[in-house]
Amino acid sequence: MSASMLDRPWEAVLDAVVGQGVGWVEACGGGHIPTRHLDPVELAGDPEALRRFRASLDDRELRLSSLACHGNPLHPDPARASADDAALVAMCRIAAELGVRHVNVLAGLPAGGPADTTPNWTVNSVFPGLDDTYRWQWEERVLPYWREAGALAADAGVVLCVEPHPADVVYNPATFMRLREEVGPSIGMNFDPSHLWWQGIDPLVVIERAGADIHTCHVKDLQHHPARLKNDGVLSSVAYERWDERPWTFSTPGYGHSELFWAQLAIALRRAGYDGALSIECEDPFLTPDDTFARSVALLRRVLPAHAPPAVDWAAKAAFTDHPHAPQAGR
Repeated sequence: MSASMLDRPWEAVLDAVVGQGVGWVEACGGGHIPTRHLDPVELAGDPEALRRFRASLDDRELRLSSLACHGNPLHPDPARASADDAALVAMCRIAAELGVRHVNVLAGLPAGGPADTTPNWTVNSVFPGLDDTYRWQWEERVLPYWREAGALAADAGVVLCVEPHPADVVYNPATFMRLREEVGPSIGMNFDPSHLWWQGIDPLVVIERAGADIHTCHVKDLQHHPARLKNDGVLSSVAYERWDERPWTFSTPGYGHSELFWAQLAIALRRAGYDGALSIECEDPFLTPDDTFARSVALLRRVLPAHAPPAVDWAAKAAFTDHPHAPQAGR
């Protein structure tokens, strides 16, 4: 995931990918992601810039697994919402030009009401009296916007892969499924276990239930700090950048959950029918992106299957016969 390496130019990101023997890249830009690696609005309006972008991949024999544009097109500030919407629309257009089927997004966060000027994360089950706010957000802001965006994506042959994320209207499987069911198949899931773990959600259960709705997958771990968790819970008020004091921390795969878990994740995704890329997202505050990238690649090489799934009846054909006393081939 290129947003993990915003400390360097796009070509240096691609060289780092090649250096690890990885063949796919998730290219990120627009919304709250700086446009250092790609500016979707610029590329959509400049065929020569888009050609150079494509050539930078072709020259290294790399392919795009997906594009990502993480903004808030539901923002109550009209200028902010318009800019993030324009970036998303442009990203869908260049995805179609580049032959990329998936654009990773956040669903966004609207105001709490028509007179509100600040994004408002409303979890209506927390306190009585929040149902009207929650209903207004979904009926007046969330669904109208994403129905229109979903139609645009469908016309471009693109699936918008929404990442469930706290402080977003889509933050768990239930809110994702509501959006998916209301908008249709142009909405898919960008599955990231780290954003589920810290809410107390089991990623393997989500894979089993979401199944074919998972279209893209981020690989990122999470560490819980038990003493702080028991004192503060998952919704700690500690500032985002004060990682040493938080009850949970994003981490490198294998540093939060065992290698066994990541092997189980690989098989769970296979059982769900997912055969896409695993996009390594480097957000460990205690390791450099290069350290996280290298260690993630090494772990995934150990746990990922080397071959496509066998036929479901392969064991029966290999080990059993209708005539148990008949000689086996080669004897």
